Amino acid sequence: MDGIIIQARTGSTRLPGKILLPFYGEKRIIDIQIETIRAACPRMRMVLATTTRPQDDVLADVAREKGIDCYRGSEDNVLGRFIGAAEQFGINRLIRVCSDNPFLRADSFRTLFEVHDNQPADYVAFGWPDGRPTIKSHIGLFAELTTLDALRRVASLTDEQLYREHVTIYLYTHPDAFSVRLLPLPAELEGRQDLRFTLDTTDDFCLLARLYAEWYENTDRSLPALLRTVDAHPEYLEKMWENIRRNEK
Repeated sequence: MDGIIIQARTGSTRLPGKILLPFYGEKRIIDIQIETIRAACPRMRMVLATTTRPQDDVLADVAREKGIDCYRGSEDNVLGRFIGAAEQFGINRLIRVCSDNPFLRADSFRTLFEVHDNQPADYVAFGWPDGRPTIKSHIGLFAELTTLDALRRVASLTDEQLYREHVTIYLYTHPDAFSVRLLPLPAELEGRQDLRFTLDTTDDFCLLARLYAEWYENTDRSLPALLRTVDAHPEYLEKMWENIRRNEK
């Protein structure tokens, strides 16, 4: 079975509870993500994978409210949490979503699945010309595809905390052991290292909430429209560059 697993917790060190703060009207980032994914993949199983910490009970409540599945596992061993979620809900091939990306392009998930259908690999994602998958940048627009089998193999090969905390990093940093397929980004993103749509800090939150409202209310909500909205505001780009420099990946 195919599925989508959203990685979420409230214990962020830089902005605790960021995905539960009002972001657009009364909507929170987690609400926006779930609605966006459901619209793009209406028949696909969606799992919110959070921790067993009491402070994350609220995320289990969100999953129930939204009618999606929930799995609770280790806060630090996120790899194990994903394996457990996939096993519990019978997911063999999955899209991994980070919950702090309000501009997630869920319409790109179909491309990831279609590429994997035609050319199976352990890891499929969009990537930059220098060979970095988008997860290693600030773009915050795309997710990653992997398989339960690949994640189990990672768990069998390493106990290093880096690889337990960052679910897919072992896959794309060990191309000798895992098949990796990086797809070219949409043409309009070529050379756009100046964009930051991921959300880590209060500065990010304030900027992206303002941008989201303008883009959502005044455009067709496409990727080109998002870039036009950013480019129309030099102050947005200036703040993005500042936040990129402060939060180097």
